[in-house]
Amino acid sequence: MESRSRTHSNNKRHEKRKRKTRIGKLHKSYDEYLLELIEVTQEKWQKERELLDRSFGYDPRLEFEVKKAEMKYFYLFKEARYRQISGRK
Repeated sequence: MESRSRTHSNNKRHEKRKRKTRIGKLHKSYDEYLLELIEVTQEKWQKERELLDRSFGYDPRLEFEVKKAEMKYFYLFKEARYRQISGRK
């Protein structure tokens, strides 16, 4: 009877390992997506900032869009730091 319970507990351990690798794959794909999103958001922020710098008149909507893009970028950047991922390879 004891051998059955040991075998059963070993199967549970093996199942947990499989789940961890699945979660790892999900995290890895999300990390890649996050890095790509950071890059796109940074480009958008820079374009908005350039547009604001080149405009002649004051436009509060344009300034709002620049601030919004900047906040999105820094939020994603903070999330990447929290997850301990970097774009450097």
